[in-house]
Amino acid sequence: MEGSPAIPIAQSTPPRISAEAGVERGERKGKNGGWACVDLPFPERRRITAEGPFEERAEPPPDGWTWYVNDFALSAARPWRVAAGGVREDAAGVSGTGFPEVKWEAADRGEYCQVFEEAMRLIDGRSLLKAVPVSVRRGRLSRPVTPADVAAALERSRPGGMGHGLAWAGAEGGFAAVTPEVLFRVEGRKLTTMALAGTADAAHENDLRQRPKLAREHEIVVDELHRRLATLGRVEVTAREVVTFGTVRHLRTRLTVELPEAPDGAALNSLVRLLHPTPALGVSPRTPETLDLLRGWRERCGVPTVFGAPFGVSWPGGAVFLVVIRGIFWEGDEVKLPAGGGLVTGSELEPEWEEQELKRAWVRHAFGLT
Repeated sequence: MEGSPAIPIAQSTPPRISAEAGVERGERKGKNGGWACVDLPFPERRRITAEGPFEERAEPPPDGWTWYVNDFALSAARPWRVAAGGVREDAAGVSGTGFPEVKWEAADRGEYCQVFEEAMRLIDGRSLLKAVPVSVRRGRLSRPVTPADVAAALERSRPGGMGHGLAWAGAEGGFAAVTPEVLFRVEGRKLTTMALAGTADAAHENDLRQRPKLAREHEIVVDELHRRLATLGRVEVTAREVVTFGTVRHLRTRLTVELPEAPDGAALNSLVRLLHPTPALGVSPRTPETLDLLRGWRERCGVPTVFGAPFGVSWPGGAVFLVVIRGIFWEGDEVKLPAGGGLVTGSELEPEWEEQELKRAWVRHAFGLT
């Protein structure tokens, strides 16, 4: 970051884009083809889209819009993608009926139950403070997914403040989500992130204020994020609040830090690695050994490699990274619907499973797959 010019926050607002600018509609094939979409949550909600071909880069260029696509392990050496035709605002010109029908299988509890028991032994033995294993429900698509299907399905999420839409679709597969969680956003030198942990349905909203287990789960995330951000500067923390995403309620705390200077591309990569994964979807304490353990649990349960990964865009003076949760993931005709839940001291199997089923039901409703 040393030597990079600071960009005033006032100049960091994402530039407006003409709905006619960008790319021609139509099918794009090839390794770097595809379609991308993301909701910008500030200063007001806007949807940005682009079509391939995409050029892969290790860092974003300083003078344009660049997409960030990676997996949960951050294994991509060139995670930044530049669309040949630029980006456009909203999904103008795209129409569709929504996602194809899905023939769902019953969610398999077997492997998840074993992972739950392993994680709780480590938590009860104080080797871990928190872990977030994930279970998966599988299904089969009635036909291939198109970008128009994804765009139409994401339109369902616009009313009611249900979250931030995102999607990445290629020739072989892709994912689409309506996430409530922002990993972080940068406006000039100002970095804002959130602790989003603790879940209940609308009928049990008071549990978020009264149950010690949920408060403990949330505070582990707040404390860990504060510790990481404190390496960058003085951290400001808001009061804990209950937020609504459709039928689901969460505890949320926002954290903000003023960076020494506006981050360049290399610094954005470093910030992603500093903050991902947060304990809201990862493990605490976060060490190479505990991350390997978590990844092993995910692999055993058949979790898509991009579930929980950061996804977003950057532009001159700013960037936003969303967490890929509350979505569906497809490859060929196979579709997966993963959901996770935070385990801490006192967690019990049945409430944890019910929480994951609540999240899956929310996704199916949001995408019209009920």
